[in-house]
Amino acid sequence: FKALDYDQLSTEDPQMLCDVFLREGVVNTDDKYYINDLEQPAFDCLPELKALKDELLQVEGFDHVMMSGSGTSIFCIGEPTDKDAFMKEFDERDGVSVFNAAFINREEGSWFQDPSQPLAIVDEPEEEEEEEVAQIIEEGMTAEEAEKVRESRLRAAEAMKESSPSETDNNIATKDSGTNFSKGLRSILNGERKFEES
Repeated sequence: FKALDYDQLSTEDPQMLCDVFLREGVVNTDDKYYINDLEQPAFDCLPELKALKDELLQVEGFDHVMMSGSGTSIFCIGEPTDKDAFMKEFDERDGVSVFNAAFINREEGSWFQDPSQPLAIVDEPEEEEEEEVAQIIEEGMTAEEAEKVRESRLRAAEAMKESSPSETDNNIATKDSGTNFSKGLRSILNGERKFEES
């Protein structure tokens, strides 16, 4: 952090950035909103990180490339067009490891779900046939396929939000079901987001 140049810090409003990502999704958000103030000091201290990011930006198939936090991980949104060539070029390089990853998140008003389990299917009007979309993001999906899954899950969550919370949320087993903590936990799970008093 000694190398951090305060004059180069972003002046963008973090809430605005969050709103953009939530509205546009990670694939469609413009590169200018991918901001990490810690890239500058990390790249100044380790120029090879900057060189690696610049190389990854040239890979066909990646929509966005950015360092994660204070480093030294660099993540890429998308999928290389030529996976074999990409793995040969980068994963076999000394000091570099490549890991495939997928997004998991929770829908508003619900707790995290097991990513290997599909989200509950919601009946929709039969006005037009929608293409069948996978229920979970799986390894090997393209960025476009993953984005379709994300959008499908958001639509399903919106439909679920209109219905009342499940009674099972009130029956969550805790170590001591009589404590304020367990009541507060039930409040959070029911979307109230506050602790109840005895």
